[in-house]
Amino acid sequence: MIKKLLFIIGIAGASSLSSNAQVCTPDISCVPVTANYGVCPDSATGLAIGTVGVPYTQTVSFKVPTDGTDFGYPSATINSIVITGVDSLAPGLIYQCAPGSCSFPGGSNGCILISGTPTMVWNKQIIVKADANGTIFGVPVTLPQENKQYRSIVVAASGIAELNLNKFDVQQNAPNPFADKTEIYFSSLNATQIEFKIYNLLGAVVYDNKFMAEKGANTIKIDANSFAPGVYIYSVKNGDKVITKRMVVSDKK
Repeated sequence: MIKKLLFIIGIAGASSLSSNAQVCTPDISCVPVTANYGVCPDSATGLAIGTVGVPYTQTVSFKVPTDGTDFGYPSATINSIVITGVDSLAPGLIYQCAPGSCSFPGGSNGCILISGTPTMVWNKQIIVKADANGTIFGVPVTLPQENKQYRSIVVAASGIAELNLNKFDVQQNAPNPFADKTEIYFSSLNATQIEFKIYNLLGAVVYDNKFMAEKGANTIKIDANSFAPGVYIYSVKNGDKVITKRMVVSDKK
């Protein structure tokens, strides 16, 4: 009992909230009514993209199961799910639970709020760690779990304007023209191999590279020192889909 109380106080202190503060309201509308367990937004939707220097909020809601079927233990009765950590959030972001104990009773709905102001470009998988507390044939058990369905994605202000994460999409490089470095943001529906090429105005390939893109937002960085001043065409190929745009390398002053 004392250990549990200290845990609750520690969570409340870390998030600078009073114990009765409601930081978010669960919304499990994406979970089928017949489902025993679910998380919203789902993995296909993912978390909202953040922008460096811009305040960010995202609610993640849970429908907590009453048994362990979804965790591979159909004979287990779930008493509670306790969130023990959220790894790899972008720098500047924190998470807070509702309820503040981060303990969600079996059969209930709960949520966590991710908020803050991102301080740097970021694209990493989030690992939500939790303990499922329950009983198997009357014996108390704790089953550690990890959820890896989200990525924490933050882009620079110039790269998010029109990027569509619901399809293969390529942004105009920014800055453009550029005399030092520029970045191209593109989105991919899956982790897959991407072919990136740069052509001069005569149609000759002056740069060719293949690499693995991650699901969601991705960044290609280009150094002007690799190219003579002039106009170029770049293409990003994802399977049978190719998107091309123009970029300009300017003279160094």
